[in-house]
Amino acid sequence: MESMTGFGRGIFQSNNFNLIVYAKSLNHRFLEIILKLPKRYSFLEEKIRKLVASQFVRGKIEITVKITGISLFPKSIYLDLELAKKLKEALETLKEKLGFKENLTFSEFLCLRDFLVVEDQEEDLENLWEEISPALNMALEELKRSRKKEGEFLKEVIRELFSEIKKRVLEIESLKEKIVKETQTKVKDRILKLLQEFQVKNLDENRFYQELVYILDRIDFTEELERLKIHLAYFETSMEEERCGKKLDFLCQEMFREINTLSNKAQSSEISFLAVKVKDLIEKIREQVQNVV
Repeated sequence: MESMTGFGRGIFQSNNFNLIVYAKSLNHRFLEIILKLPKRYSFLEEKIRKLVASQFVRGKIEITVKITGISLFPKSIYLDLELAKKLKEALETLKEKLGFKENLTFSEFLCLRDFLVVEDQEEDLENLWEEISPALNMALEELKRSRKKEGEFLKEVIRELFSEIKKRVLEIESLKEKIVKETQTKVKDRILKLLQEFQVKNLDENRFYQELVYILDRIDFTEELERLKIHLAYFETSMEEERCGKKLDFLCQEMFREINTLSNKAQSSEISFLAVKVKDLIEKIREQVQNVV
């Protein structure tokens, strides 16, 4: 069992800079990848997404890359000489037309920098990948270990809650025969009393017993109990499977539905008390299951 919650970190050290990758994961219905990259590595976004998607199937995974120290980000300077000449001519013309007597100095001319263009020099993508991939792989491996460790903890919590559910269901099963008989007796007595009160004559006995069987069948919770036990058995085996989160969540919904119907049909305070405990335990399991891959 693997949790969707975890954290990992990886470091790449160079002579000039350190690169740190943080990988954080939270629960999510599907796989969502969020990247926070420096401009230097923005062209690797698709490659990083594919790597993460190849190793994880569910969870909101956030990858953050940070650079510390002196970075090796080479820049290039381009000089537009034609533009510089035109700027100089325009300034001299302006000086003459306006009657300024001071000479145009080089430092004043540098205030107009349109003829100087500073750009980040393009780097080879393979070289960039060699920088980031060791730290990224390290962070993802640590994230996987973290998620599996958390998953084992969740598994133990779910097992404890599941064990309590099985105990309560066994108690319900042990009460079933007694409750059904008591309920049948109550229904029969109530119907006979009503017939006497209303002085019903010429009763069709065959029809009467058909209706009675129908009523008694509606309060018999045997089928719901059997389906609940089947769901419990399936849940227990499914816990050992990989990527079982969605299946376990679905089984929790089915178990909740069966115990709810069972409780309504039983019309017994004893069963109702046990059913409330079972429903509470199922909800607690579901809270944990929703964080399982």
